[in-house]
Amino acid sequence: MKEWREKCKQWLAEGYRASWVVFGLFAILFFSQTLLFDHFAFRELALQPSAQNTVAMLMSKLAASLIFASFTFLMRDKRWLIVLSVAVDTWFVANLIYMRNNHILLDAEAFNMSGNLHGYFWSVLIYIEWWIDLLFYGLTVLFCFVYFFTTQSRRCWWAWLSVVVFAIGLRLAAEALYVNDQQKATQTEKPYDAIPFIREHREPVYGTHFPTTVANTSVLYSPIYITSDYYLMVNDIQPDRPLTPHDYALMQQLDNGADSATLDGPLIIVLLESLESWVVTPKIMPNLYRLTQNDHVFYTDKIHTQIVGAPSADGQMIVNTGLLPINAGATCLHYDHNTYPAIMKLAPDSALCLLPHDTCVWNQTHMSPAYGYDTTICYSDIDTILFQKLDSLVDDGVRYIQCITQSTHAPFVNEKYSRLELPKNMPWVMYNFIRGFNALDDGLGYFIRKIESDPKLQDYTIVITGDHRILHHEKRQQMQRYANRWRNKYTDADHQWIAELTPTDDRLPLIIYSPKISGNPRYTEDCYQADIYPTYQSLLGVENYRWHGFGINLMDKNAKRVINEEDAFPLSDRLIRNNYFQR
Repeated sequence: MKEWREKCKQWLAEGYRASWVVFGLFAILFFSQTLLFDHFAFRELALQPSAQNTVAMLMSKLAASLIFASFTFLMRDKRWLIVLSVAVDTWFVANLIYMRNNHILLDAEAFNMSGNLHGYFWSVLIYIEWWIDLLFYGLTVLFCFVYFFTTQSRRCWWAWLSVVVFAIGLRLAAEALYVNDQQKATQTEKPYDAIPFIREHREPVYGTHFPTTVANTSVLYSPIYITSDYYLMVNDIQPDRPLTPHDYALMQQLDNGADSATLDGPLIIVLLESLESWVVTPKIMPNLYRLTQNDHVFYTDKIHTQIVGAPSADGQMIVNTGLLPINAGATCLHYDHNTYPAIMKLAPDSALCLLPHDTCVWNQTHMSPAYGYDTTICYSDIDTILFQKLDSLVDDGVRYIQCITQSTHAPFVNEKYSRLELPKNMPWVMYNFIRGFNALDDGLGYFIRKIESDPKLQDYTIVITGDHRILHHEKRQQMQRYANRWRNKYTDADHQWIAELTPTDDRLPLIIYSPKISGNPRYTEDCYQADIYPTYQSLLGVENYRWHGFGINLMDKNAKRVINEEDAFPLSDRLIRNNYFQR
């Protein structure tokens, strides 16, 4: 073995062979990691690329790997490459965690918002998957076992330049293949800007689903896009996206033209953080479940979330304005001075927003007034205190209120306030999630009992819904497997209800209380967050108001969709970017 090792060292010492060997090892390492990353990050998207697209993806990943590995030729001490590899590992893992949390990858917007989300950093802990995340570092450790230390060569600069030029050519060839494949698939000549490293210019080709964009290139290129995107962002340079004649034709059907109206009765909007339909059960949320059975309540558990990149802020915007989020970036940070068709602007007296965090979070300082809330109150207690404050506001005569909860945000630490007994072998995320919503329901119970018995609330329209889903694919699958095992294996009658849970169903509930509703109507088909705005709007006597959103009134059995979800997103994007409702 010693003799074989000496021969290897002797062979490597000749010329600059060693640098090429180390370069090859690193290229293989980075290329393998990009494939692993795509598997763990995008498997739930069920991408089905064509053969040509697959070749383009592999070429792009190989090009990125070659560029990173080419630093081999610039370092006299090759051990510094281990530092580079660890940095790449960290970038992969950070993107995986962010993907699980937000369903998108790290981009310039993530860095732009980082200082805006004080107090939320701890919520990332729940999304760490140790065996997957450590796998990337494990590959680097494995590389160290086969690593040979080498010397610098005079020809290394030329080798580096040759590799970089080849990699760039490979990257551009991959881009051309992908563009050609997309144009064949859509049978259209899509416009394409020749600047490949600015994401905004790539959208006409790749669409606006950024995870798919990266899946078709390489996550190693993301720092390049982030740098250029961030430059455009801080300098307030936005691409020109004017409204098209087709947009105006659609708006003639959606925009009624009336600039003012008055709400017929008081309104309360309650956004329950991360609420999903499957926890609205007699065991987990008995108070909210009881309200869904009320004769004056409309209920659906089929709402599909439509948030994009700013979960809570996007949910708040959809519910308040009926608009959909912009395709890239956060509306609340870039278009906080827009004029929005918010329903609370129609209130005849003061509207109040009750927040569980500082007004800097999601830029509420500007967004609350933009939605018609002229007073904002912040609190930092558990949500039980929130609903007691909500009760007192109603007693004080406040008639237009929005309140948002926070305690059921990941990692669901509010579970410590729950009295619900659960099996100890339950996955800890499921355990915390269920008990967290049970604790939230205890606080919500104060308000629900007031709805049921207090005459002050008998003429209110009260909207209760979730702002977004929160659990990522792997956690849902784990929880669903546990529920299935309970159905097939366990017989404990006290916990048999666990078998009926469906954690893989990430739809949201909508509960609307109004004295104008009778018979406890239900909506049993799939619907969207955009349908929330026109549904509760129909109860407030504002049929002549100019904007009823992109959705339909779910209580109207004859309602027809003017525009589908696929067309509504880009139209809403252009409406917001062009401040359409300012006129």
